[in-house]
Amino acid sequence: MQIRNTFIVATTMVMLTAALAGCNREDSSQIAGAPAKKTLGVTLPNLTNPYYVAMKKSFEDNGAAQGFNVKVSIADNDDAKQLSQVQSLVQQKVDAVAVNCVSSGPCVAVIGELNRAKIPAFTINLLPDIDGMKQQGVSVVQGVQTDQAEGGHYIGEQLVKDLGPDGKAVIGIVGEPTSISANARDDGFKQAIASNPNLKVVALVNGKVEETTSLKVTTEMLQGNPEMTVVFSDTEPSALGAAAAIEQLGKKGNVQLYSFVDKEGVKRIEDNSILKAGAIQEPVKLASLLVDSVKKHFAGETLPPLLNSPPLLVNKDNAPKVIDAAY
Repeated sequence: MQIRNTFIVATTMVMLTAALAGCNREDSSQIAGAPAKKTLGVTLPNLTNPYYVAMKKSFEDNGAAQGFNVKVSIADNDDAKQLSQVQSLVQQKVDAVAVNCVSSGPCVAVIGELNRAKIPAFTINLLPDIDGMKQQGVSVVQGVQTDQAEGGHYIGEQLVKDLGPDGKAVIGIVGEPTSISANARDDGFKQAIASNPNLKVVALVNGKVEETTSLKVTTEMLQGNPEMTVVFSDTEPSALGAAAAIEQLGKKGNVQLYSFVDKEGVKRIEDNSILKAGAIQEPVKLASLLVDSVKKHFAGETLPPLLNSPPLLVNKDNAPKVIDAAY
């Protein structure tokens, strides 16, 4: 009896082992037969700006959801470092690269590296110089960016609404004339306020996207135009400097500020004492759109060369909620 029982136990163990081995072979076959994940390389200018922190996380989260491995490099605002990082991604044989240029001009060389390696190049937010790409014969599959002109238009429409149909305003702009994006924002703003002939832009100063510089030039602009009642800024750093100038000159309540903003600007709009309304970009959405485009590209779809995403309008009513939507 004992021998028989031992035989039965041994036979059962052999069968179980064979069954488990069969299961393992099946699992191994499924893993081996599964398509390899494609790798998306990403290069961002920095992580000191919360905008890029949110964009990085969105790339990682949305990339994983779409089945990509995502490798993110941070250029620390250094054009040469960004080029070197992209060269490293080329050596790693990634399948596609998303580039948020540190600077538009030097970024053309980055795209050239990807073209020569026949790696699909996508750009996001700050795009390479168009003329430079034409001259060097390089191209991207698609650029994804905020519709800057539309953002300026939103702000201008809000100003017209706030002033009413009979409203009047003398307006100064704190801009960055060397920036394509800033100029597009200014143009959109001016197009929107053109609906009311009583709104006149009389001055444009260069804030250089710096709070200290914008404080100085806005102060000079307001002192030289004492009738000025509205200031439009096309960047948040310039808006913070302009707000300080308005405060220091004792013009709070007499001069209103409208601007493209980020997190601090949204807080100022919620307070609504000087900064009345603005527009904010959506880094999470931009990264999500680009990941979708990469997926479509590998599926064989033809993509438009440029994808514009409108920013969010920010006013006193929606300011408490808008950061969660954008970031």
